[in-house]
Amino acid sequence: MTGWRWRGSVALLAVAVGFVIYPLIEGENDVINSDWPAFATGARLVVENPGHLYDLEIQRHVQLQVTGGRSLVTLGIKGILPFLAPAWVAYVAVPFDLLGTNLGGRLWILFELACLAFGLLLAVRPRPPPAILPAFASVPTALLLLNAQLDGLVALGIGAAIALRSKPYLAGLALGLTLVKPQLVLPIGLALLVTRTWRVLVGWAAAGLVLLLSTLALNPHWVIDWLKSAGSTVQPGSREVDIAHFGVLLPAGWQTFAEAALALITMVAVVLLAWRRRDDLRAAGAVLVAGGVLAAPHALPTDLVLVAVALAIWGQAAWYDWLLLSIGAAVAALLPAPVPAVAGVLVIGWVCLRAGGVIAAWRRGPEPVSAG
Repeated sequence: MTGWRWRGSVALLAVAVGFVIYPLIEGENDVINSDWPAFATGARLVVENPGHLYDLEIQRHVQLQVTGGRSLVTLGIKGILPFLAPAWVAYVAVPFDLLGTNLGGRLWILFELACLAFGLLLAVRPRPPPAILPAFASVPTALLLLNAQLDGLVALGIGAAIALRSKPYLAGLALGLTLVKPQLVLPIGLALLVTRTWRVLVGWAAAGLVLLLSTLALNPHWVIDWLKSAGSTVQPGSREVDIAHFGVLLPAGWQTFAEAALALITMVAVVLLAWRRRDDLRAAGAVLVAGGVLAAPHALPTDLVLVAVALAIWGQAAWYDWLLLSIGAAVAALLPAPVPAVAGVLVIGWVCLRAGGVIAAWRRGPEPVSAG
C-alpha cells in the first residue's frame, strides 16, 4: 500500500508540474481563447476609459484591441467575453495587461496557480505539503488554468483565513481576497453571522470597505453598473454548476425570483449542514467552502476548484471522492446545458454530505437502542 501511495504521489506531482509548465508553452491562441481577454479588457478600460468600464459596446472595441482583431472561439454576451467582475478585479489585472496580451495572460495564469497552491498549503497545515497534490493535480485546476480564472485568489483568501484563525481580525482581512468572486462565499458570510463571529466579520468588512472606497473614489457609478451587469451572467445555455441555475426552467417573469429563492434556500441548507459538524472545524469549513459553489447564484465548472479546496481542508477524502470530482468537472466543462448543472449539483452535494457526516451516518444505520 505504501508503494502504491508513493507512486500515486509521484504521478500527481508530475501532473502538477505539467500544469505549471503548460502556460509557458501553450499557443497564443490558447491565451486569447481563455477568459483572460475579459480581464485584460477591464484592466485597459479602468486605465484608459474608466467611465465606460461596464459598457458592452465600448468593451467590444477594446477587446478587439486585446485580441489583435481576432474573434474568440467561445463567444459570451453580444459576441464578446465581457468584463463583469467587480471593478477591483480590473485593478489586479492592470500590471499583467501592461505586459501585453500574450505574456500578461501567461503570467496571469501562473499567478492564479501560485495563489491556489499557496492557499492549499495554508489550508492543509499542519499536514505536509504533499497533501495538496490531489487538489492541485485535479481536473478543476486544469479548468482554472485553461480558462485563466480568478479562483486561485479565492482559495488563497480561504486558506489564509484558516491559517490565521487564531487572529480573527487578520483572518477577516484575508477573506477580503474572496471578494474577487463574492458570489462563491455567501454561506461563509451567513455562518459567521449566525455564530456571531464578529471579529472576523469586522476584518472582512474592513477589507470590503477598502475595496469599495477604492472604486468609489475613481468612479461612484462602478458599483451600481457592476450590480446591473451581474444579472446578465446567468444565461439559459450557460454551463452553470449551481442549484440556482434550475430557476431558468421557469417562465421568464419568474426566473430571477426562482434563482434568488433557490440560492437562499441552498445557502441556509449548507449552513445548517455545517452547523451539524460544528465540533469539527475542518469538516464544517469544507461544507461551507464546497457549499458556496452550490449556493452561488452564478458558478461555472472552473469554480469547482473550490470544491477541491474543500476536500483538501476536510483532509479525509478517499480516492473515489477525488475521482468523482474530476469526472464531474470534466462532464460539466464539456457537455452542454443543463448537464453541467446536474453534474455539478450531484458532485458538490456528495462532497457536502460526505464532509457533513451524513453519508457515514447513513452507512452506520440507526444507533441500537439499549435495553433498560
